[in-house]
Amino acid sequence: MPTAKDSHLNISPMYIKPRSFADCLSIQQDYCLFLDIDGTLADFTLNPKDSIIPAATLSLIKDIQSCGVDIGVVTGRSLAEAKQMLSSIQVPIAATHGLEIEFDRNEAQGTNYDNSDTLQFDNTELSAIKLAIIQSCKPYKDFTIEDKPYSVALHYRQNPDLADTAYAIMAKRVKSYVNWTLQQGKYVWEAVPKGADKGAAILTLLKKMQTDHKLCPIFIGDDITDEAGFRAIQQEDALSDNTSMAQLGQPIKGMGIKVGSGATCAHYYVHDITEVTVLLRSFLDFCQNRATLLSESSAPNDFITKKTTRCLI
Repeated sequence: MPTAKDSHLNISPMYIKPRSFADCLSIQQDYCLFLDIDGTLADFTLNPKDSIIPAATLSLIKDIQSCGVDIGVVTGRSLAEAKQMLSSIQVPIAATHGLEIEFDRNEAQGTNYDNSDTLQFDNTELSAIKLAIIQSCKPYKDFTIEDKPYSVALHYRQNPDLADTAYAIMAKRVKSYVNWTLQQGKYVWEAVPKGADKGAAILTLLKKMQTDHKLCPIFIGDDITDEAGFRAIQQEDALSDNTSMAQLGQPIKGMGIKVGSGATCAHYYVHDITEVTVLLRSFLDFCQNRATLLSESSAPNDFITKKTTRCLI
């Protein structure tokens, strides 16, 4: 069975003390924030439908937005599920690894985002793949099949010993379809159209957010599928064919933060969801302080830039 290892994984990302996150940032820089859901904002549960984002976390995101920071959610969940979990706030959502994108509640794009012409999506093929997976999983009570509009996922989180079996089932069912591939996640294998990943999704949202000021994107995620997002915002070479810096018309250099200490291409990490919440509070403090300095200063050169020997983004 394939593993998540590749030459771009960083075995020693830098740990960020969540309470001191503001010290890693520059008052002179405009930021935007991208967030995964499961394992980042919501606890990982045996049944994905049992996961919730705490109300306090949603309130914190809303407060950061009120400081003028653009925030996007990038998730493997379907758009319908993501919207339900985020119902109390208004944020752009790239769901199903970017196959479903909604910039606001009144403007749903479905799969018709800027990179859709590179994707070969066939609903007939997806239906055939789903049916074959359902048939293959009948002997196993611990599998959970997640039926999405543009993909299908097989979860084995209830019985991790079924990892090899899950991969064998999914690989066999996708093998005959040249425009489909498997994406590995935390206790899950998902059949998706080739070219769909969180890196492309983030760049699509970032293009929509662009202003006259260059934005520094921050992406926080925990899963294998988040690695494409880390690579995209950190402007690294290992991007999919569907993920192009040329989309934005200018180079970007952002900050990838992995939740958990495993191997990753992200430059930084925190330990768990609790630390994500603390980090977001520190980011809110930074944004509020920056807004105060902006109102007091007539020129950006008058700002006092916070510095640290550990990191400065």
